Amino acid sequence: MNRDEAFELVRSRLGDSPTMAHSLACEACMRALAERFEEDVDLWGLTGLVHDLDLDICKDDLERHTLLGAEVLREHGAPDELVTAVLGHNDKAPRETCMAKALWVIDPTTGFITAAALIRPSKSTSDLKIKSIKKRMKDKRFAAAVDRNQIRACESELGLQLDEFLQTCLEAMNAIRGEIGLGGP
Repeated sequence: MNRDEAFELVRSRLGDSPTMAHSLACEACMRALAERFEEDVDLWGLTGLVHDLDLDICKDDLERHTLLGAEVLREHGAPDELVTAVLGHNDKAPRETCMAKALWVIDPTTGFITAAALIRPSKSTSDLKIKSIKKRMKDKRFAAAVDRNQIRACESELGLQLDEFLQTCLEAMNAIRGEIGLGGP
């Protein structure tokens, strides 16, 4: 499975939904972390891109989420490490690899950064700062469904300080902000 095939597979299932934008954001963040850790950038990126390909179908039955996706991914020849990481981000497999741990931490982070950008007058990541993201993390009412402890697990799971992790994700998302609806090219 190459990136073009994965993109078409995800697009055919998600269309232009917010989940598609989230998948692209996760792909960008996974690629950035893979580069930082000197891992397989393409594999990590694919993992971020496809991780929620069944979410729109399974949104009313989250117990099936990733199980259905894993079946589809296997049918399309995805590597076992990718499938296991996808399952792990929904607690359907152990997160033993750095890639699986990264996906688990990145998943809520991209949603939180998106929410923080969308409340700004610019509705963009272009002028969003880490200080602002961290301030929002302290407000339990803001993006209340996002598990802040899962984001903070970047320290224990990946060995990255929160500021460094958030900066990496913010820069990755900012680089594709036009594609994910967060302000301009």
